[in-house]
Amino acid sequence: MIKSWNKFFESLTIPTLKIDELIQGIGSAGKSHKNILSMYFNTYENYIDIDDELKHTFKVNDLTGDIMNNGRVQFFAMIFGKDEIDRVIKNNIINISMNEFYSNLPNNINIFGIDIKPISFINKDDLKFTFGNILTIDELKKIITITSGYNYVGEKDGYFIWKKI
Repeated sequence: MIKSWNKFFESLTIPTLKIDELIQGIGSAGKSHKNILSMYFNTYENYIDIDDELKHTFKVNDLTGDIMNNGRVQFFAMIFGKDEIDRVIKNNIINISMNEFYSNLPNNINIFGIDIKPISFINKDDLKFTFGNILTIDELKKIITITSGYNYVGEKDGYFIWKKI
């Protein structure tokens, strides 16, 4: 029996996630996000333009990295507050993971001639709790980095920041 369960867990695939799925229901980025970016990148707020308020992406005109001698260097940044990551994004990943788990769960397992339905003895709340414990803030940052294509650059006052050049 253990061997068949190990095979089952090895066969689980991580779904291809998109950043849009992770941030569903997160709400729009606002002035506080822009303010944190200006402090983090040491630039003025008016040199930061919102690119996509739903995806929390901004275009930053950085005056400190003027390698072209034109007064500005532009790059894109993405920012989420700890609560946005720990509450909304984490919950979305848990729901996606649970859907993936249940879609890969076999209908029946035959043990010594007895058919057992795994869904009958898997506690949904315990499974949700397990996924929640696995998804630490560091794991969430990794998942956001992979799905967004942005590079994680740091944290400022409870906000996590990614950058794309």
